[in-house]
Amino acid sequence: MATHDKTGKGGTTGHPSTGGRRPYLVENTSDVTDYDPAAGDIIQMIDVPAETLVMAAGLEVLTASSSSVTFDLGITGSTAGHHDPDAWVDAYDATGTGHAPMDATDAAAMFVVKTADTIDVLTAGAQDTAGKFRVWAVLCDISGVDETDHN
Repeated sequence: MATHDKTGKGGTTGHPSTGGRRPYLVENTSDVTDYDPAAGDIIQMIDVPAETLVMAAGLEVLTASSSSVTFDLGITGSTAGHHDPDAWVDAYDATGTGHAPMDATDAAAMFVVKTADTIDVLTAGAQDTAGKFRVWAVLCDISGVDETDHN
């Protein structure tokens, strides 16, 4: 099992300055023909800064994947306080295009990410040599404004 970091520039060091505490949308697209992930590989797609509420996340297949490929979407790291590799999408058949439905058991899942982590796609079924997909998430900074002992 390999891990492929496709999160791009920026890292997990902070939230965008938007003039206030507002939810914001982030997205990232990956073309697997650049790295051909095997079944069981983790593809890191979105950096999540510490003290973030992940309000929702989803996956859209833009170009059909190779035969038998399925995707999970979740948080595979254990530093987030949650280890749920299929928190938002579970075993989505990536051999067709479209938006993956939310995992029925976790459809309303919102996660507080305590320390910096990533939202990941976990591949299963077979090696993917053809697919292209987009991952999106709605995040919100929940860090304290004045975290002192006199509050």
